[in-house]
Amino acid sequence: MNPNNWNVPDKSLRKQATLHDVAQDAGVSKSTVSLVLQDNPQVKDQTREKVLRSIEATGYVYNRKAAALRQAQSSDLIGILVNSFVTPYSAEILNCFEQVALSKGLVPMMASNGEQLDQQERFIKSYMEHKVSGFIICPAPNTSVSWLDKIWRSGFPLVQIMREVPFSQFPAVIADNRNGVREATRHLISLGHQKIAFVGGDEAISDYHERLGGYMDAMSEAGLSVPEAYVLPISQGRAAGRQVLQTLLSYKTRVTAIVCFSDLMAYGILSMSRELGIEVGKDLAVIGFDDLADSSLTHPALTTVRVQPEDFAISAMEMLQNHIQNSQVPAERRVIPAKLIVRESCGAPQNIN
Repeated sequence: MNPNNWNVPDKSLRKQATLHDVAQDAGVSKSTVSLVLQDNPQVKDQTREKVLRSIEATGYVYNRKAAALRQAQSSDLIGILVNSFVTPYSAEILNCFEQVALSKGLVPMMASNGEQLDQQERFIKSYMEHKVSGFIICPAPNTSVSWLDKIWRSGFPLVQIMREVPFSQFPAVIADNRNGVREATRHLISLGHQKIAFVGGDEAISDYHERLGGYMDAMSEAGLSVPEAYVLPISQGRAAGRQVLQTLLSYKTRVTAIVCFSDLMAYGILSMSRELGIEVGKDLAVIGFDDLADSSLTHPALTTVRVQPEDFAISAMEMLQNHIQNSQVPAERRVIPAKLIVRESCGAPQNIN
């Protein structure tokens, strides 16, 4: 995705839909719309359905709080939605968001989409009803541009973090995934590795394609072939890493190095390697991505790509506040630096022929 093609969404569409807008679209009175919102049984089913369709079409959000509370909430509440509560990197990012929010006198409302669209939509709808000032979202796989656009049109600015919806025009803070993995793969090639696999990640999210692109860049630059079997997208986790290593070892031509989508994947590979008597750093080179706190403590210590979680929190919060305070601020796409941290888990292959 070319950052030069990014444009700020039409701010004329930022005006939040009102009860009047819904009534006008449905061709009914405002009092009828109010009755529908209150689930009044006196409203005919046909009229109820018409009003509900208009609520959906206009993006109207029903605020369940009193007007005074609404005003207080809209000044300090921020909705933050990450992809998971169980992955260490997401936990590190949430901790950073909490600290940044508190330092600015803001109250973060945190949740996880669990990588599920329906869960993501339920939380966002609830946050909108509580009148948060805006959203910081790590989009679930297959999130649509139209869904993000609906949030924006409803009057809620948003910033995407860690990944972004393809072809969206909304603010985003992402890691320099491509360059980070390119440097990691180049490092392995400089040590003499040629049979290098790339494992992990979900094909429905942007950071997978960026990291895969970095791997392919480095392999192409070195004139190295990439058999289809050397690229293995798979869900995140230690168990997946263990499974991946067993798959790679079943190949007739054995890989000598593995670039992992995340440190969690690498942990699984390190674990299975020990059970199989494979000496990582000598028999097999392994590189992760994230530089979790435990990555310097593994055996051997994990070579990885570091992206500082606090950089996400600081940049995303600053960008969101800018859009809250000034609807005419141009959309921005910030790229967080990714740095290769060389430790003990990648060495020269024992037999590169």
